[in-house]
Amino acid sequence: MGAVVVFFQNYVAIQVPNLSIEQTVALQKFSVHVDNDNNAKVTVADLLNESGLHKLYTEIYHLTDAPSHTVAASVYMRKHGLLLASQLHFISEYNTVWTGELCDISICVEQGTLFYSLPSYGFKQIESHEKAIRFILESYGHIIVEHMSKQAKIAKLILWENVWGYVLWMYTMLLENNSNNAQDDLTILLADETWKPAMRRSPFKQYLNNQQALDAMVNYKRITCCLYKELPHTEKCPYCPLRSKKSE
Repeated sequence: MGAVVVFFQNYVAIQVPNLSIEQTVALQKFSVHVDNDNNAKVTVADLLNESGLHKLYTEIYHLTDAPSHTVAASVYMRKHGLLLASQLHFISEYNTVWTGELCDISICVEQGTLFYSLPSYGFKQIESHEKAIRFILESYGHIIVEHMSKQAKIAKLILWENVWGYVLWMYTMLLENNSNNAQDDLTILLADETWKPAMRRSPFKQYLNNQQALDAMVNYKRITCCLYKELPHTEKCPYCPLRSKKSE
């Protein structure tokens, strides 16, 4: 099967006919599988309606005993952070982006944990990393964060920081392996303009707090509480800002 030229976000992209084994394994490291939706509970698109969000929360309550929608939303966004990190990783490492719809992303449950399944079609090679990164934020990021923030009454800054933890981890791995694109892509994510019009400033730049990515990973500290301490039998995370305040 030959490559097919398609138009994507106003620039030309080449459709990837098949993922390599290496690429498939790379996705699985982020709890993202390909064509493995046998245990699907909902799609990411379902989260934008009341019944779909209720199904998700029911699964999270069953898995974690989360005491409220607010905590369940935060728990979920940790997983969604892996999904976004996987796509940003593909941009940096393979010059490839998945361009499917939210309804094509299945949220599955197996062995007590959530994972995602994407269809094997929809992966495209890119020419502009900046446009691809914007596409990821706009198509799979802002829309979910905005909706869950409103429905669960939880600050967007908390939800985006749940994503940031995995994004920082991912870029740190790439930088340590001397990736050709990681630093440039991270710079794009730290630019305020990348986040407009949905947000005035880059929350990722705020979380980094003037540190270099590698230093921030070594001395990782959140600026918001992820609310995991509200789960039964769970204490504050080692990097929880509330732990620091208590010690002060």
